[in-house]
Amino acid sequence: MRLRVTSLPVTGRPVATGSHLGRVLDTGPMLSGTFFHPPDHHVAFLYASRADLLRLGALFRLAATSPHSALHVPTPPGPGPMDARTTSLLVARADTGLRPSDWPALRRAPRRTAAPLTVTAPAPRPADRPDDVRRLADRHPARFAEHAGTSFILARPELLFWMGDSLTEAGESVATDREIHRRGESYRNDWVGFFTPEYTDAPMHALCVVAADPIFHHSRRPQQSASDTRTGLG
Repeated sequence: MRLRVTSLPVTGRPVATGSHLGRVLDTGPMLSGTFFHPPDHHVAFLYASRADLLRLGALFRLAATSPHSALHVPTPPGPGPMDARTTSLLVARADTGLRPSDWPALRRAPRRTAAPLTVTAPAPRPADRPDDVRRLADRHPARFAEHAGTSFILARPELLFWMGDSLTEAGESVATDREIHRRGESYRNDWVGFFTPEYTDAPMHALCVVAADPIFHHSRRPQQSASDTRTGLG
C-alpha cells in the first residue's frame, strides 16, 4: 500500500543521547476516522473506520521496518465515539531510542524542513504467528506510555509488524461483519498479548480495537420499495 505522509526530519532537534530517530512521519488528516482513547483501568480503545484500519495496518508495518522513523497519528477534530478523552498516537520501534519526554521539543520544532512523502508499506502477512514470535512477545512486551497529551507504543519490530497485520485483518473483516451491519461498530481484537501481562502496575495491558464504520450500517443502505420487490427489480 502506498500512502502520503509528511516527513519531519529530526536532524539537529533535541532528542535523547544515543537515539537513532531520524524522522517523524505525520499522517495529517488521512486518518480522520481514527480515535485513540488512552487507558482507563489499564484498557485503552482504538476506534477506526475500515479504510483507516487498513491504512493503520500498513503504517504499523512501515514503522516496524523503519529503524529511524516514528509514526505520528494526530487527534482528529471533534469528539471521539466514546465519552472519554482522546490523544494523538506515536508509534516507533523500541530501538529508535525515542523517549516520550523527547516529544514536546520535537513537536515544537519549526516545520520549515517538513516535506510531503509517499511511502510504500510492506505487504501484510497472515495475522497468526508461530510460537517463537508469541514467546518473544511474552519476554519483550510492547511498552505503552503517555506524555504531553500523546500516547506512545514502543515495541520490537516483530511485534509492530504483528500489530499491523492484526489491524489489516480487522479492516478486511469489516464488510462482512454482522455487528457492523447491525450496530455500525464491532470489537475486532483486544491485543492483550502485546502488552505487559494483566494484573501488574503497568499503565496498559490491553488495547481494544473497534471497527466503527457507519457506511456499513444497515440504516445507510437504500431501502427497496415494495413495488420493486413485486416486480423483481433491484
